[in-house]
Amino acid sequence: MKHKDLKYIFAVLAIAFLWSCKKQLNVYPTTSEVDGNVIVDAKSASTVLNGVYYRFANAGVDYNQIPSVKWSDINEIYPSEFAGSLSNSSGDDRVYSLGADPKSVVASDMWNYGYQLVNAANGFLKNVAPVTTIPSATKKQMIAEAKFLRAFGDAHLLLYFGQYYDPASKYGIILRDEFVTSTNITLPRSTVAQTYTSILADLEAAIPDLPKTNTKAYYANASAAKILEARVLINRGASGDYAKVISLTKDVIANGGFSLEANLKDLFLTKGFTSTEVILGVQPFATETWKYQTNQYYGQYPASSGFVNLLANDPRNQWLYRDDQGGTVYGGYYGSLNEITKYYSGDTANPSQTPLSETCYAFRLTEAYLLEAEAITLSGGDLATAKDLLKTIEGHAGITDFSAIDAATTATALQELVVKEEIKNFFAEAGQDWFALRRLGITNGQPNIDAISKIQTAAKSVNQLILPIPNSEITTNGNVIQNP
Repeated sequence: MKHKDLKYIFAVLAIAFLWSCKKQLNVYPTTSEVDGNVIVDAKSASTVLNGVYYRFANAGVDYNQIPSVKWSDINEIYPSEFAGSLSNSSGDDRVYSLGADPKSVVASDMWNYGYQLVNAANGFLKNVAPVTTIPSATKKQMIAEAKFLRAFGDAHLLLYFGQYYDPASKYGIILRDEFVTSTNITLPRSTVAQTYTSILADLEAAIPDLPKTNTKAYYANASAAKILEARVLINRGASGDYAKVISLTKDVIANGGFSLEANLKDLFLTKGFTSTEVILGVQPFATETWKYQTNQYYGQYPASSGFVNLLANDPRNQWLYRDDQGGTVYGGYYGSLNEITKYYSGDTANPSQTPLSETCYAFRLTEAYLLEAEAITLSGGDLATAKDLLKTIEGHAGITDFSAIDAATTATALQELVVKEEIKNFFAEAGQDWFALRRLGITNGQPNIDAISKIQTAAKSVNQLILPIPNSEITTNGNVIQNP
């Protein structure tokens, strides 16, 4: 199973797919709307907002035209390949080796995902604004959800394609706050500072109107927006950002209404969205097999030897990946490989889809603990507090030996342990392993390529830490400059 290059023109991106009246992601869209008066009341607004969530989930169809959520491609596989935790069974796809160029499938896939989501959110916001028949509180919440989703898309684009680590850089993203038409398609890139300002403005506007908990685990809530804001701020790292990260994450931990799973393994293999730790999940279609086919049938992306070494003496090496015993296509062809089993509890030698093998997670409470711990180390805060946070997370993952944490006497040493835990905890999950690795040893806002390369050996240059703008954008948009 290989990724295919999806070629889209912004002018015909759909803002929504009209679903059945039920608000759920496992209802296949029956028609598409580009723009127009598709929102007339609360019911139609809910339908169109579902279309934005559809883009968030990276939904579509598989090679057999079966409706499928492909969140795993963008947010699980690619980031963990970048981090060096996954490899590609069929050979170097230039992702694990950090060798993507402007023609690479990974560049177009990641670019298209972000801008489709942003455009869908912009379409919803444009069309819901003049409607007066929606109850005020309902409309406010819907707008907040759309702004959260737009912020997620813009943050995705900045962290993958922009010089996120340098607010003074001209290499930000194309900021789009209007639905794309032929008259506004060729915009230039904004600066990194402008991009951060736009993302944070959306989140600050969204948080007050988002519910503490939503109707389903796959709809946005205030805690998800606060963690996204913390993600953004810890990567910017400007004056006051680390203090705000600590404040946001403390609030989520204390007041969000979520709690850590006693045994992290149970969340992925038995509980799914019923776990009290899940803040925002991604609902699969009822009939899809996309993720199962990738991981269990083909064994397309096995755990790398570097990741296996990182988990030496860690109890998670018994369930995050397992020997496929030749039960996958690539394992049977090339010999045994370390199949991803983070979401799969079945037999690896004779695979059969399990109830949670398609489920994905965008935000978990664990992230709040680890972001707070890391922000403390980066801001020169109390190391004892950061150690307690890290021990709490590792304890829930089954670790009982905290001697390495106790022995860390400097902020640099403790940040390294926190980052390594982020890489382990968010393996093949939501991209936070790659973002955390790029912060390893960061000094005065500059990524430490020497520290990063000790874990991701392909990393030789800071320029490898961001993706090139796809050729399709460069050739059609004369106002866009390429990354260095």
